[in-house]
Amino acid sequence: MVNRSLIQLDNAYQSTNELLFILDDLFCFSIEKYESALRKETEKLFKQMHVSEVLFDKAFPQLIWWLLFCHPQEVNSKTIYQDYLEVHNEKWKQTNQIVQDHLTRWLRVIPGFYCVVGRYSNRFFHARDIFFKRDKKVYIFNENFHPVKTGDVISGLLLPVGENLYTTQGDLFHFSVQMVPDLMSRLQQYAEKHVNPMFNYPALLHTIMSMMEKDL
Repeated sequence: MVNRSLIQLDNAYQSTNELLFILDDLFCFSIEKYESALRKETEKLFKQMHVSEVLFDKAFPQLIWWLLFCHPQEVNSKTIYQDYLEVHNEKWKQTNQIVQDHLTRWLRVIPGFYCVVGRYSNRFFHARDIFFKRDKKVYIFNENFHPVKTGDVISGLLLPVGENLYTTQGDLFHFSVQMVPDLMSRLQQYAEKHVNPMFNYPALLHTIMSMMEKDL
């Protein structure tokens, strides 16, 4: 029993490492094949949002990952991630089942807004989805990261990389504790007007950043 548990832990650790490698590989793939398209999309988003460069730069990392996982490209009507999976289909079929299951789950990921309800360390914390009320354990593997505090609200794309373990690439969009009451009110108003408030992440993010712009 002990040996089986150790094997399971080792497999889980190896799978998480492989998934992190795939995330890095996906980013390289997106730059090599879609750099021009990504540049045009981010420039278009910046013009549409009408916010300062300072605020847009804070949102930029998560907007990039939204473009990779959620935004179909005009050239083929696929997301960049879908294209990446198809290109590397045979390669990832040879990985273990845990990795394959996670890659399939990544096809359905969407960004979210989360409240930090507990911290285990500077990198490891407990987040609750504001709209769907689901709890997630989040670990930030990036070398450069923005530590969170209990009570903070964060936004971005959280990807499953283990048993109830999630991470993100790039920095999350952080909102201070002082902003939380106004932020929660604005999110509630948005949710009341939209059946699926996360359907258009940039539009929701723009709504929040417009509120932040007034306080700068």
